[in-house]
Order: sequence, then C-alpha cells, then structure tokens
Amino acid sequence: MLARLYQRLASLTLGLWLMGGVMALLASGSVAAGEGSGINEMALFAWLGAAPFALTWWLWGTLALLALLVVNTLLCSVEALRRRAGKSGPVALLAPQLMHLGFLFIVLAHLLSASGGAHEALQVEEGAVIGFPDGSTVRVAALDAVPGPMGMPSDYRAQLLTASGGRETAVTVSPNHPLFHGGFGIYLKQVELVPYRAALLEIHREPGASWALVGALFFTAGNVALLFVRRERR
Repeated sequence: MLARLYQRLASLTLGLWLMGGVMALLASGSVAAGEGSGINEMALFAWLGAAPFALTWWLWGTLALLALLVVNTLLCSVEALRRRAGKSGPVALLAPQLMHLGFLFIVLAHLLSASGGAHEALQVEEGAVIGFPDGSTVRVAALDAVPGPMGMPSDYRAQLLTASGGRETAVTVSPNHPLFHGGFGIYLKQVELVPYRAALLEIHREPGASWALVGALFFTAGNVALLFVRRERR
C-alpha cells in the first residue's frame, strides 16, 4: 500500500493534474474574490484568517494542491536521480532538478511573504514621521512635483530622512527609486501640491524576495542547461 502511494505521489501525471487544478482554482478566485476583498492590503495568511470561507475557499484549495505539488516535485526528483544515475551525463541529469529546485525556492519565498509580509498605504504631509518595528523612524522632509503641460504632475519626488541610532540620513525617493529601510520598501506613488503638500506612500515588507531571486536563478540555470543538452543531442 505504501509503495503504491509512493508511486502515485511520484507520478508525473499527478503533477500535471495538480498544476491544472491550481490554474483552475486561481482562475475561479479571480472572479470569486471580487473588488474590495482586501486581499492586496495584508499578508496572505492574515487575510485568510480574517476573511470568510466563502471568499477564501479557492485559496485554501490552491494551498492544498501546492502542498501536494511540492511533495510530487521532491519525489519526482528523487526518482529521476535514482533511475538515471550513471545513464545520463551530469548536465542532462541535473538540469531538470535545478528547475525543480528553483520552483521549490519560489514556493518557499511566497510562503515567507504570505506569513510575514506587510503592505500599507499612507497619506503623509511634510514633516510627518513614520515609525518602524525596530524603533527607527523615517521623516518626510520635503515633497516636490514638476507640473506637465496639462497641469498634471509629470514627475515628483520626496526627500526622506532616515533616523537610526541618533543619526539622520537624507534620501531622495521617486516613483522608480524606492527607499529600502529596515527590511521595508517605501514607494512614492503620488504627490499633490495643493491645497497643501501631501504624498501617498506604500510601505511593503517582502521577506521572501531574496528566496524568490534564488529560485529564479536556479530555474533559469536549469532551462539554460536543458537547452544546452538538447542542442548537443542535435
């Protein structure tokens, strides 16, 4: 019985069905969640704990299928290494496993961000002070915008003062140049000059970002190695 269960969990066919199920659930969730559900404003697991099951069923199902897919990926890799060891070259043997490893790191990255991530939008004025969990602060020292031909801002920036250990450092933030401070990313989304200078900031914490990068590098390396193997066979 255990051997039969192992064979089913290590089946490539099961992996394909699981991926299809994940895509189907995500497609259903894009309709079921609707606007105003708050899913984009908080960490995933926090939202799952707060939202009613009528809104979250598709995500619970997706997480269950992803957990099975992780097990399936690990067992498929073990079986591939066991069956092909000594029969294939090292590059041909390891290329698919690098892609599998990249996928697992990406899943880990999303898991970390889902449990410890944060997302908050703040409207601030000049002089406002933003506090962080480590006791440091960021002060909005100045806000500026460049008006375009139609009167709408064509560019805007903010000067932020980071304070840590009794020392302040000035940093200029613009839409494509966020500030990373204490594990948080501070993004400037909008600046208004009238009736008073104010800005919309978004503060993000993504603890899984570095692991996602590692996963992407492994996945890319596996793809390049696989292309190399196929080219050599031709």
